[in-house]
This record gives sequence, C-alpha cells and structure tokens, in this order.
Amino acid sequence: MSSALLSSSGVDTVSFAFRPVGSAWFEAVDGFRARPHRFGPAGALIADERGPDGGRLLCYPAFDVLAVETRLAALLALDSECHDLAPARDLVEGERYARSILGQRVGADVGRCEVRRVDLASELRFGTSAEGLAFLRAVAGFVAPRQRATNEVAVDGSVMTHYARTAKRGVVHARIYDKGRESGSDPPGLRVRIESQNRPPKAKRYSPEVLASLDLTAMFGRTMQPYLHTEELTVAGPDGAVADIAALAVRGDITHARAEKLLGSIVLLKHGGRAVYDRGVSSRVENNKRSSRRLKALRDAGVTLSDELPSEAVVPVSALLRDAISRFEA
Repeated sequence: MSSALLSSSGVDTVSFAFRPVGSAWFEAVDGFRARPHRFGPAGALIADERGPDGGRLLCYPAFDVLAVETRLAALLALDSECHDLAPARDLVEGERYARSILGQRVGADVGRCEVRRVDLASELRFGTSAEGLAFLRAVAGFVAPRQRATNEVAVDGSVMTHYARTAKRGVVHARIYDKGRESGSDPPGLRVRIESQNRPPKAKRYSPEVLASLDLTAMFGRTMQPYLHTEELTVAGPDGAVADIAALAVRGDITHARAEKLLGSIVLLKHGGRAVYDRGVSSRVENNKRSSRRLKALRDAGVTLSDELPSEAVVPVSALLRDAISRFEA
C-alpha cells in the first residue's frame, strides 16, 4: 500500500485588491507610476520591485484597483522562500501586511480591501519519488466531463503539473502538481499539491474578514468535484496489482474468470515484459497490439501496471484524491 500522507491544507496564493477613493486614488497612481514598472494584461502596471515576500504589486488604472498578489504564508513570514500553506484565519493578518507594503510604495491610503483570488490546497507527502510520480502520471490522464486537461511534462517524461480547465475558455480552475520540484524543497514526486484556484467576479468577492470566517470546504470541493466521481484507479507494481485484482474478485466486483485472465497477464508481463508476446508472432505491430490489449484490460478493471514502482507497491490514486478533498480544512 502507498505510504502517502495528507500533510497539510489551507490557503496558498492570494490576491488582495484595494480601492482608494477620491484624491487618494490619484495619489496612489502617481506614486505607483513614479517607480519602475512594466505593463501587463488589462492595462495593469506591474511593479518591477517585488515585496519582501516575493509577491507582485499591481495597479489597474482602468478599474481603480491596486493589488498585492502573493503566497499567504510567504507574506506573513516576509520570506519569498516560504511555500507553506496558511490557515484561512490568517487572511486578516495577511491583509494588514499587504496594506502596509502597498502603502509604503504609493504613499497614500489604499482604501478598503477585497479578496480577488484565493487558491486553496491540500498536500500529499509520498514516501518514495516513484509513488508520487506514478500518482501524477495517473492523474494526468483524467479528463472530467465539460472540462479539458493539459499537462506539463519534464524532459525525462515525468508529469510536473496537471491542469483542469474550463472547456470553452481554457481557464484554469484546478491543478495537481509536483510542489517539491516547483519550489526546490524536495526531490520530484515526494511533495504533491492538489489546488483549487478561485477568482470570483467583483460582485461575489469577500473582504478578508468575511472570507476568513467562512467554511471554505465547499469552495474547495466545488472545484474538485469532478475528481470525486472518477472511476476507481490504482497504480501498482506487479505483486501489488495481483493483490488488487484478487481483492476485486473476492468482493465480487469482477468475475473469477476475468480475474484469472488478468492475473495471467500480470504474471506474463512481470516475468517477460512486452517481449513475452513476441513468441510465435511474426509482426511487431501485432505484438504491441496484444500487450496493449492486456494492459487496457487491466486499466478497465481499475489497475494501471507500473514497472517503475517496487513490485509490491500500490498507489490508490482515486482514494488519495478523495481523501485530500474530503479532509480539506482551511
């Protein structure tokens, strides 16, 4: 069985939006423009200098908005190297820090605050890189109804990030990614983050105080809902796959006849690999078709065979996803 543990959950990236009023707005814009900046989407001005937390400072002249976008834990620690998750109650303190940093830049009262983006996440810790990479590889194949998926893959073929996007506009609303690789904190596969990205429209934004008081489980679960209804899937080494198929037969999920056929395929693949089907086969194409059919039959039963995992290893992909989502605590 997998050694994966749900290690933490909470708020990752957050964007605090401020709305100065009256003369304070013109002072703020002048103060922002007086220091080095570049232009961004929607007419944004993006400060060249980042905050002590590594966050971005932005000004949207067309919308009368100033913003600080950063990782909440990094903001509270004033440490750009901090990649922890913070509890939702820390949004209130984070807003104070953001207000101070932005106020120092523009030299004006930055006005009331609303949260324009909040990313919620749960994090899995795997005992071995092979388990985490197998989990990410399996997740990369998930495509939920009315969604499309894109994946970032490393040079060695390992999956770094799986994105779930809206079908029409391709807006990212969830991603599952190798946080250890991204942050440099861990070797690939050991630290995997499951993240819900939320960018509410202006009419549905909350102040930090209100958002911190809400139960964010529903917000996290809404974005992650498609993963709760995926077909049962495990990734396993040969011996682990044998145990999984046998368990399915004992529970009555598959017939004993089908189980025996699948178990035979596992044993052949374990001891001979795909080459075992070369015997008596004149065409390499036909050989590949035979082995692919047997691997597909295993996948249809909910088991993906992996020759990169230890023989006895089992990574319960669907169960780990459900657990990370259902046990989210912001």
